[in-house]
Amino acid sequence: MKTTLLPFRLAVVMTLASVQLPAANRNETDVPAARQKTSRTWQRWEHALTSTRSYTNPYADVTVQVSYRGPGGRTLHTYGYWDGGDTFRIRCAFPVAGMWQWETECSDTANSGLHHQRGTVDVAPYQGTNTLYRQGFLKVGETRRYLAYGNGTPFLWIGDTAWGAPQRASNEEWNAYLADRTAKHFTVIQVGPASEWAGPTDRQGQKPFTEKTCSQWNPAYWQSFEQKVQRANETGLVVLLVGLMEPVNRYPEAPKACLFARNIVVRLFGNFVIFSPSFDSSFMPLANEVGRAIREATGVHLITQHPGTPWNQPTPTFSLKYYDEPCLDFVGVQSGHNGGHLDWCARNAIEWNLQLYRHEPHKPVVNLEAMYDAQGENGWRAVDARSLGWRTWLSGACGYTYGAGDVPPKVPQGSGALWKWVTDPEKYDYWRKALQWDSACQMQYLHDFLATLEWWRLEPAHELIRNQPQDVTRHMVLAKSRASDLAVAYLPSNEVIEIDLSAFPSPLAARWFDPVQGRFVSIDGLVANAGYGRFTPPGSGDWVLLLQRSKQNSRDREE
Repeated sequence: MKTTLLPFRLAVVMTLASVQLPAANRNETDVPAARQKTSRTWQRWEHALTSTRSYTNPYADVTVQVSYRGPGGRTLHTYGYWDGGDTFRIRCAFPVAGMWQWETECSDTANSGLHHQRGTVDVAPYQGTNTLYRQGFLKVGETRRYLAYGNGTPFLWIGDTAWGAPQRASNEEWNAYLADRTAKHFTVIQVGPASEWAGPTDRQGQKPFTEKTCSQWNPAYWQSFEQKVQRANETGLVVLLVGLMEPVNRYPEAPKACLFARNIVVRLFGNFVIFSPSFDSSFMPLANEVGRAIREATGVHLITQHPGTPWNQPTPTFSLKYYDEPCLDFVGVQSGHNGGHLDWCARNAIEWNLQLYRHEPHKPVVNLEAMYDAQGENGWRAVDARSLGWRTWLSGACGYTYGAGDVPPKVPQGSGALWKWVTDPEKYDYWRKALQWDSACQMQYLHDFLATLEWWRLEPAHELIRNQPQDVTRHMVLAKSRASDLAVAYLPSNEVIEIDLSAFPSPLAARWFDPVQGRFVSIDGLVANAGYGRFTPPGSGDWVLLLQRSKQNSRDREE
């Protein structure tokens, strides 16, 4: 059985110059009317193809490539996928309005239903209010320090771990989850494909593969899965799909893992999805091999790695080993749960993000998993999930992903809140209860605070803090803009913060922000840009200090 990937004629991204589609039998004025379809920019479009030949395993035995050519010579290349019976599908999300042409090439050239099929799509501008469809697929930002929408607008990553939810949640439950997370201003959800720990079937009783070796997928399962991804996009949420190198269990043979990766990527080719081969694993060459298979299937989606947490290490060794792989667009790190060691959690969220931020050549950094809130007493609390988010953001990362629920070895059998989708209403971490935990609301406060600022200009500047305590769990963090017109500091539980203000060129307006209640507390007068400034929080607990060039000072400089 042949499972190797066919190479592209040319691997390109959307902005490269035009290349010609195969000229064989092309007569673009004779395209059948049934294939002159319409779409909107950045919304998922699809077309069904009917195979004229039968295969023992159509999932693996035949390969369909598709090329798209649009206005201004823009080109896209990907594959089609088998969707049951004699049906194959091709999908796309078109980046610009205008007439797009497509043509297929099948590994079985005798299959007239799959080979040299052609059509056109008349793409109109999207007119709705969905931010994703208005602004386009994510990409690396201009400075390579942050992620951005397709139109260049910086993308503010506040993620949520719902690993097993697409498999375990009903459609009604999934819609309720999405409505809550969008209301709380999350922007990303992170899910796995068909993890064995989540159960042998989905809520409809469908198995993901016909057998455990993942040699052939069950289209019914993946149709339900993709509907949940599509629904997430329709509510404005980007989906990070992790674990493509282990679609059911760890770890299949590389050809099978790469075959699955190609198929799931092209099934979701028209969706706002980010792909990660790894899911909470140590560094593995397999993850890079699968990453290359993903890149071959898409030039328009971001790829990262969601590594595990190296135990009590001073550096993020797994992330660093993946860092220079060319197919990875941004660096994922898991600062981790660390078996409940709060000092390790704090250290990793600060030091690991700083190390990755300083690594060259620069890539955006996202903390994809930290200590969850599990309603604990000496850890696993709201403050732990919350504080690690602030430490992450002010230590060089451009995104943070929150989690609700216990994890091994702390997790009791059947628990796991959202990531394992606990369905027993009597349990403390029943998924509907976990949605409303205070820490989730505090992620909204984190998002809304950053959304009022040009957060993408912030750079770590912890050295400006002059009274850093020895206890790492009380380490304060500070980031400021290169122009020194904006700075943000986080105090975990400190009585005062002393900041070297000589780094700022002009007096500053200052305010405190309460990350627990989401409220500002004003500070009277301007802060002089000289010497050391002492700032005392207005209450106990953790606080955020915001320093900005005052509007009055800005007007004076303009005059």
